[in-house]
Amino acid sequence: MKSKILFWILAIIVFGSLVFIGLMFFRSDMYKFLLIEGISIIAIIFFILLYYRLIKPYQIISDGMELLKEQDFSTRLRPIANSEANKLIEIFNRMMDQLKDERLQVREKNHFLDLLIQASPQGVIILDFDDKITEINPSCLRLLNIKSIDDVKGKRLGESGINIGEQLGRLGKDDDVVIRSSGITMFRCIRSSFIDRGFAHPFILIEELTHELLKIEKKSYENIIRMMAHEVNNSVGAVSSTLNVISDILRQNEKNELIDVLPAVDASFDRCKHLGHFISNFAEVVKIPEPSLSGVSINELARSVESLTRIECQRRNINLNLNLTTGKDIVHIDSIQFEQVLVNIVKNAYEAINSDGSINITTTSSPLSVTIENNGPVIPEEVKQKLFTPFFTTKPTGQGIGLMFVREVLINHHCKFDLNSNDGWTKFEIEF
Repeated sequence: MKSKILFWILAIIVFGSLVFIGLMFFRSDMYKFLLIEGISIIAIIFFILLYYRLIKPYQIISDGMELLKEQDFSTRLRPIANSEANKLIEIFNRMMDQLKDERLQVREKNHFLDLLIQASPQGVIILDFDDKITEINPSCLRLLNIKSIDDVKGKRLGESGINIGEQLGRLGKDDDVVIRSSGITMFRCIRSSFIDRGFAHPFILIEELTHELLKIEKKSYENIIRMMAHEVNNSVGAVSSTLNVISDILRQNEKNELIDVLPAVDASFDRCKHLGHFISNFAEVVKIPEPSLSGVSINELARSVESLTRIECQRRNINLNLNLTTGKDIVHIDSIQFEQVLVNIVKNAYEAINSDGSINITTTSSPLSVTIENNGPVIPEEVKQKLFTPFFTTKPTGQGIGLMFVREVLINHHCKFDLNSNDGWTKFEIEF
């Protein structure tokens, strides 16, 4: 625009000067006057031609640059009466068509990618260059139990409050690991990156493997238990029968010199019975029946569990408190199985406390849940990760089937459950 104004100012100055000089010879020398006026006309024609040859194409290209600056790829430049300028205009218009097509393709790909991420059953966490969360898809919000993306956006994984945030924050480039939460939930987590503005832009893919791994695990320990039960029961049955016969023979003849062996025989027989009972406990875990569902009040269930465990808690000087919801408390569960689950959890709680402590049983209606918490010793992280592993126990005489039973019943009821141990309290939360 400035060049155009300067051009016409120059044209006016030149034309005006020639006209003024010509007027000076108007009375004295008509020949010079006509000559100078002719030069003036030629000069204005030259300036007009120069404008259409140089200034006009320059102005058109300048307007095109403004279109590029504003990213308006839909407007095109019109051809003018200048073949050389038209070549530039043609190249420019062709470039604008190509930019428009490429931009449309990028938008379509980005839109498709956004839809794919939003609809993906895998969790996706997109991080910025400082490893801060910028985006989380709906599947990831559900998998990691995040109420709103605003709760974690702009935070580092380790500071986000996400259950497995610290483990995710420690992932290195191209790491592919299985992470277990404090409950039984297991995730396959892959950290990768895509190129954005020449830099590696990190993201994390999260896939829940709980169902598949538990299915494989259950099949494995079912086969082991069946094989153990078969072999042990056959051997124990034969040994017990033989010991019974020996015991009867020894008792019939009290003067027998081997009568002193009778206590050892009886002790061995009792040991066989104990071993048979031990194996039966494992077998019972495998044979847990499908739940028989009916409408049950979780408040009444909590009261029932409290009455069953109150005496033992009093004996240990442990306060057993009920905090029951006043709202909706009806759930469809197998009341017998669930009562045993809650009794097992309370039993673990008072055994962890041993004496002088508190156990709280809390029910809520939104969401429908029951929480059992105790102020016993905090569970170490390495132990917490193994608590729901089959046959794992921290008790010297334990068999590792209590929490195994709890796990199987809760899975069969499709409950969400989690175990947290911090700030002096250990909480077992069950959400229906």
